[in-house]
Amino acid sequence: MSEPKQSKLVLHTTWGPIVIVAQSGRIVSCDLPRCDRAPSEGPRILREEVPLSNRRDVAVLKQAARFVRAAIAGRAAPVPPVLEDGAPFFLACRRAMQRIPLGGSVTYRELAANAGSPAAVRAAGQACARNPLCLFVPCHRVLAANGRLGGFSAGLAWKEYLLRVEARR
Repeated sequence: MSEPKQSKLVLHTTWGPIVIVAQSGRIVSCDLPRCDRAPSEGPRILREEVPLSNRRDVAVLKQAARFVRAAIAGRAAPVPPVLEDGAPFFLACRRAMQRIPLGGSVTYRELAANAGSPAAVRAAGQACARNPLCLFVPCHRVLAANGRLGGFSAGLAWKEYLLRVEARR
């Protein structure tokens, strides 16, 4: 029996499951459960599940689990290897997002400039919206003009929570 091409890690939290997929030793996606209204307390990991695993991906999934635990606590941790795939400007935006420090933020306009195309503000917003690696590529640190939150694929409760816990550190 051959090993699966992709490996999956499910972190069951009080806000719902966080699903992380790895392939060839890299994280290829991270899906947070949709949460539009924040529960009374922050998310807590209840248990880990690895329903599909490939031996090559075990180490990266363990690193991903450590990273997610730190991220939801507002702490820094080494980012596991992530897949760099997509259109050149989207990749430039992802690299620029990875340079935003913990507790920091930039506007979509600043992200576009940091990615090398100052006029491409809407495209920078699309790069955030289509980011398959939320948490690992911190699109939650990108804000609209005047400090407004803008959007977030998993819901604004996540974005607000992550920004708040990061600011405390």
